[in-house]
Amino acid sequence: MTIRSFIALRLPQEAVNELGDVAAKMSYQDKSGALRWVDQENYHITLAFLGEQQQSDLERLAENLDAAVMQPEFASHISHISPFPETKPKLMAALLEKNDGLFELHKQVVSAVNSTGLVMDKRKFIPHITLARYRHSRNEFAGGIPTAIDCPLYFDEVTLFESVLTSSGAEYEPIFHFPLDLVDYPQSQNALD
Repeated sequence: MTIRSFIALRLPQEAVNELGDVAAKMSYQDKSGALRWVDQENYHITLAFLGEQQQSDLERLAENLDAAVMQPEFASHISHISPFPETKPKLMAALLEKNDGLFELHKQVVSAVNSTGLVMDKRKFIPHITLARYRHSRNEFAGGIPTAIDCPLYFDEVTLFESVLTSSGAEYEPIFHFPLDLVDYPQSQNALD
């Protein structure tokens, strides 16, 4: 039996709520129905899409991820929301600002996938959160797109998900969790007094 799977970062609930509010306002403006909006429970940042894999291979991958993921917890921000990719957009997405921690984590994940011998999607890693997918119609989104969004993100674990396709869309079930290393912040001088 194969399992459709991917490795991703979940979003903090506050960010899910904030992006859900933004998406709800945008979907209200989508009078032509150009976009199919993603349930906010499915918001995530894909680090590696694996497609159909054997369960035994995913178990080996989990061991390799556990050894390879050494990135400390980190924070990031959304830089903007826009159609994505810019040429022939397929998504409406929240794009993240460039972040060394995020790119280092991506390298660690790819290393674990490669050491397991699995084939993964080789597209360039552009960190984003899918808010909606363009339908196959020729309709264009005519609503307003927020130019700025203040939505801090904080990541403390990587998750290996199973993606179950249903008639109402994909449902994501976590299979394995991999905590990021705790950051040992120095105590402030006041805390020592």
